[in-house]
Amino acid sequence: MTQESAGRSGLKEWIFTTDHKKIAVMYLITSLVVFTLGLLLAIVMKAGQWSPGNSLVGPKLYNVLFTIHGAGMILWWMIPVFTGFFANLLVPLMIGARDVAFPRLNALSFWFFVGATVMAVLALVTPGRLDIGWTGYPPYSIKTDANTSLYVFAVHLLGASALASAVNFLTTIITMRAPGMTWGRLNLAVWGIFGAFIIQLFGIPVIAGAVTLLLFDKYLGTNFYNATMGGSPILYQHLFWFYAHPAVYVIALPAFGIVSEIVSTFSRKKIFGYTSMVIALMAIAFLGFDVWIHHLFTKGVEDWARIVQSLLTLLIAVPTGIKVFNWLATMHKGSIDFKAPMLYAVGFITLFVIGGVTGIGNGLLAIDIDVHDTLWVVAHFHTVLSMSMTMVAFAGIFFWFPKFTGRMYNERLAKITFWIILIGSLLAFVPYFKLGLEGMPRRYWSYPPEFTSTYRVTVIGGFILIAGFFMTLINIVRSAFAGERATANPWNAKSLEWTIPSPPPSYNFETIPVITAGPYEYGSPEEGKKALPEEAEAF
Repeated sequence: MTQESAGRSGLKEWIFTTDHKKIAVMYLITSLVVFTLGLLLAIVMKAGQWSPGNSLVGPKLYNVLFTIHGAGMILWWMIPVFTGFFANLLVPLMIGARDVAFPRLNALSFWFFVGATVMAVLALVTPGRLDIGWTGYPPYSIKTDANTSLYVFAVHLLGASALASAVNFLTTIITMRAPGMTWGRLNLAVWGIFGAFIIQLFGIPVIAGAVTLLLFDKYLGTNFYNATMGGSPILYQHLFWFYAHPAVYVIALPAFGIVSEIVSTFSRKKIFGYTSMVIALMAIAFLGFDVWIHHLFTKGVEDWARIVQSLLTLLIAVPTGIKVFNWLATMHKGSIDFKAPMLYAVGFITLFVIGGVTGIGNGLLAIDIDVHDTLWVVAHFHTVLSMSMTMVAFAGIFFWFPKFTGRMYNERLAKITFWIILIGSLLAFVPYFKLGLEGMPRRYWSYPPEFTSTYRVTVIGGFILIAGFFMTLINIVRSAFAGERATANPWNAKSLEWTIPSPPPSYNFETIPVITAGPYEYGSPEEGKKALPEEAEAF
């Protein structure tokens, strides 16, 4: 493909493209559309919580809303923005490759994802709307009149998409690195994506089997999960969480790598403890498969299993703590430039530590038995994953925005929205820790009157947070078409993707580079302040 043909932006070129950069942008657009839908559903749920009794949303509709909201934000926003958008955009550019290993398989993976997206929308608007939660627990998911088949088929399509991407990107990273690009010279973002796809490769078949048996029980009359006929609904939870907990790290591992890129760049320092960071990322990828039972501490699991899983849950906090320490050590005495990507990265570390510390409590039997299935878990999940990882997603989008659009975002607006999102996140979810300790269950459409004042704080915080998100979306969309032209390397980042024009040509590298150093080799702070005069091609 010539550079001229790559520059065409007709609809046909986008639909039939195998260019990993265009596929990345399509992943981002699709994910942002579902993210927007999730925000709209959150507005309705939050509005109904202003007063006890929830006159706006009844119990049935509330179940539908939080099912689509939860599934959409996890399966269609957080996972694909990291393993779809960032993986496609960054991996070939960071390893010095002209493309991914299997370009057509890459395109097929995206269209599987689109098919699953269509099914998710149908689940919201068709009769028998889904109300089974994003987990789909039996026996309710079998007995309800909701269309469970849409849930199962959407999971299968997402799984097919994820498996195709896993095979593609693992092969790309292993076999297509440029000369001199040793494992010890890979960007930490690439390491994080590599670990995420290892999890996808081994975990997806398990969740596929779990939901297939669910489909058989509901529509074919089998009894895998029917306790009255000798089945076990707890079996589903084992199978589901064997993948669903590692799926947290499918999101987190690329996010950790992205934060490392940003912290190093804006601190003007080589990342502290590169080797320990790699070991920590890979340790999390493998330990993630060993802690699923902590989701079942109150489900009649044997005591020895609960003790072992509690210890393993605490053990996985060690490599996580290593990364936080290394980020702080990288920033120590650095020449820090608090541009928007760096602010979002620091905001991530703040929320992640809050959620991570409370997660240690979840891993302790004595605490988990008390707070399980309360709003404490909602607070923990949203701080350690939802809000913190969304912070990283925006940090990465802003950081590489000049690379994939050739334009700059609105820096002032991005900084303002960062503070709105951070304040909104704290107000919306930290009070849930208090409500959880006081015994308020999660997934309830209403609440007792004595919790009214605390709930209203969370509602106000939620609307502040959602406003910040919409302002960020406006910034991204507007800047993509009307932002100032970007220089080739506006951050003076020391990574391979910034050595080629922005946006990159279809072939990425005119000559395959020979790598002689790692990605975090910085000179003096003064060097980092030099602006590059070269202008980039417009998006």
